[in-house]
Amino acid sequence: MTFSPLLLTLVLVLSYSAIQIHAEQDNNNIPRGVAKSEALLYEKKGSEWTCLDGSETIPYEAINDDYCDCTSACPNGRFYCTNVGYFPAYISSERVNDGVCEPECCDGSDEYDGKIVCPNNCKELGDEHRRHIQELANIKIEGARIRQEYIQYGITKKQEREASLERLKIELESAKVKVSEREAVLKRAQEMEKLESKAKGNGRLKECREKLRTLQERNEELRERIDTLLKILEEMKNDHNQNYNDVAVENAIKRYNEFIEVELDQEEEIYEDEIEEENQVPEIQTKLSLSERVAEAFLDLYDDVLEAFGLSEYTIGKSERQFSRPSGDGKSKEVTVANDALNEAKEEKSSIENEIEDINEKLSRDYGPQQEFTKLEETCVSYAEGQYTYTVCLFDKATQKSAQYKYTHIGNFAKWIGSESRDDPKYYTAQLYDHGARCWNGQDRSVKVYFECGIENKILSFSEPEDCQYLMNMTTPSVCYENFEKNKDDESVHDEL
Repeated sequence: MTFSPLLLTLVLVLSYSAIQIHAEQDNNNIPRGVAKSEALLYEKKGSEWTCLDGSETIPYEAINDDYCDCTSACPNGRFYCTNVGYFPAYISSERVNDGVCEPECCDGSDEYDGKIVCPNNCKELGDEHRRHIQELANIKIEGARIRQEYIQYGITKKQEREASLERLKIELESAKVKVSEREAVLKRAQEMEKLESKAKGNGRLKECREKLRTLQERNEELRERIDTLLKILEEMKNDHNQNYNDVAVENAIKRYNEFIEVELDQEEEIYEDEIEEENQVPEIQTKLSLSERVAEAFLDLYDDVLEAFGLSEYTIGKSERQFSRPSGDGKSKEVTVANDALNEAKEEKSSIENEIEDINEKLSRDYGPQQEFTKLEETCVSYAEGQYTYTVCLFDKATQKSAQYKYTHIGNFAKWIGSESRDDPKYYTAQLYDHGARCWNGQDRSVKVYFECGIENKILSFSEPEDCQYLMNMTTPSVCYENFEKNKDDESVHDEL
C-alpha cells in the first residue's frame, strides 16, 4: 500500500486522538495485562473463567491478580502494557508489581498495586516518534524531488553521449582518411628526396673535397707549430736544471713524454688516402670528422705548452676552433613536414578512438532503470574511522588513507548486488567494489556499499566485519521513491496510535 505524504501526516494526527479514546473505552472491559487482540479469550461469560489450557476453572476476578492460578502458564506468563499513544509491549509476569517502573510500559500499568507510582509518559514518547516519522517523510519527499532531477540529468547525459558517439564515429572515418592521405604524401616526399639526393650527389662531393682540403692544410700548419714546440721541449727536457723545482716545466715535460708515445697513424692515413669515386660522400664525411679530432688534439697540446711557459694569452680558444661542415646531412624539409603532419593525424585519430571507447564503456554501464544513478559517477564520498579515511568514488574505485597519508586500494566497481534479479527493486540498493590490494590473509580487499534514501550523498557508517572486507552504508536521493512504501514499524505505530 502507498500513501501520499499529505495523507500520511493526516493519518498520524487523526489516528492518535481517535484510537486513544477508543482504546481507553475498550480497555475497561478487558482484564488487566491482556492485549485487545486476545480479548475474546478472556470474555466474561459468567462468574468463572477456565484457564486457556483447560487445567483449572477460577473466579473471573482472579485473572492477572498477581497469583498463579493456572499453574502451567505461570513460568511463561506475559503482561500486556497498552501504552496508549505509543507502542504496546509485553513484559514477563515476574516483572509486574516488582517495585520497578519498566521502560517498556510507558503508561506505568505494570505497577498497579500502589507500592510505587510510575509516570505515564506515552504521549511524550508518541509525540517524539511522530516527529521522527514526519522528518523521515520530509526527507523522502525532498529526496524524491531530487531523484527526479537525477533522472532528468541521467536521461540528458545518455542522449548527449549517444549524440557524441555518432559524431565521433563520423570524425573517426575522416581521421582515417586523413592518415591515409598523409601517409601517401610522406611516401611521395621520401621518393622525391631520394631522387634529389642522387642529383645533388656530385655537388656535395665537391663541397666535401673542398672542406677536407682546407682542414688538411690547417692540420699541416698545426703540425709545423707542434714540431717547433717539440724541439723546444726536447731541448728543455735535456738541458733544464732538475734541482730547480718548477712545477709548470715538469708538467710540460710530462705531457711531452706522453704525447710523443702516441701513434698518429690515423692522421697520417688521412693525408695518404685519395678520393677516387664520386659516390664516396659518406666516407669523406667520416674522414672530415677524424681530421677534426686530430686537429683538436694538436690544439690542446699546443695550448698546454704555451700555458706551461706562461704564454696563455697566445692560446687558441675553443670558440675559435669551430670547423665548418658540409650541409645536407639531414632529411629534406618536405619529408620533415610530411612526417610531422602524419604524426599529428595519427594522434588525432588515436584521441578520437579513446573518446569512443570511453563513451561506449559509460553507455554500457547500468545506471538504474531510469538513469537515476548517472549523477553518482561524478561523486566521491569520504568517511573518517579511527586512523583511517575511507573514500569511495562511485562507479569507479574505493581507497583507504592512513594518518600517514599512505593510500591503499580497496576495490574497483564491479556490479550491483542488492538482489539477483534486475526486476527486483532491491537490486539497485547495493554495490560491490572488489579486486583491491592483497590483504595479509591472502584475500583481495573489497567493499560493499548499501544505499538508503537521503537528501545528500553521504556515508553514514563504515565497518570491517571481516579482515579487509568492508561494509559501507550511505544515503542518496537516487533511492528515494515518490510513492514510497510504508514499512512494518510505521504500520504498527499507526494501528496503535
